[in-house]
Amino acid sequence: MQKLDCKGLACPEPVLRTRELIEKQNPSEFAVIVDNQPAVENITRYANNNGYVVSKVDKKGDSLFELFLEQVDSTMPDPVPGFEKTHFLKDTEIFNKNPMFLKNGESYADYLSYDNKNKTVVLLATDRLGHGDDELGAKLMENFLATLSEMHIWQIIMVNGGVRLAAQEGKNLESLKNLAAQGVKINVCGTCLSHFGLVEQKKIGETTNMLDIVTTLDLADKVIRP
Repeated sequence: MQKLDCKGLACPEPVLRTRELIEKQNPSEFAVIVDNQPAVENITRYANNNGYVVSKVDKKGDSLFELFLEQVDSTMPDPVPGFEKTHFLKDTEIFNKNPMFLKNGESYADYLSYDNKNKTVVLLATDRLGHGDDELGAKLMENFLATLSEMHIWQIIMVNGGVRLAAQEGKNLESLKNLAAQGVKINVCGTCLSHFGLVEQKKIGETTNMLDIVTTLDLADKVIRP
């Protein structure tokens, strides 16, 4: 079996290498070796969205994993006509098979319309709002997240210190849970979780990578960065 060695590669390189192998060779099965848990989650999600399934994950040490990918029969609907392809997305499969849409019985057409509202993304790069006083900044962030439910938010992206919001109990986490219940997709940077030692503490959201983050920002009609 062919093995793709992605040890020591920073996000999003393991996903990019996996994508490149699939696009060039379309193998029926292959293995990917990574050395961090976020890479396992990112590759698994990418595989699920691109006609593959991770049949097994062998943990070979504290931080070494071997993922076994197998090709599955595609049940994706035909691409929506007129889809303006981006540099990163060559097809609509990521939407037609995205768990967020499947759970709600939605399709890529629903994504395009999004109730005829703009696709607004909130980018959170810190767990505080503003500079000058950290205690005040923490309270302002609580108010900010609680107020987001009054808006039509498409997705939330958390990077750097912002990932703490997905890992700490309190008002912020409750606000995020409420937003998720309303259908807001929450993305949490896997590299950032690893950096702060919060991979196991994450309580909400989907572990993501820089490829997904850049793609989401590209697709957004508006980005709010408080």
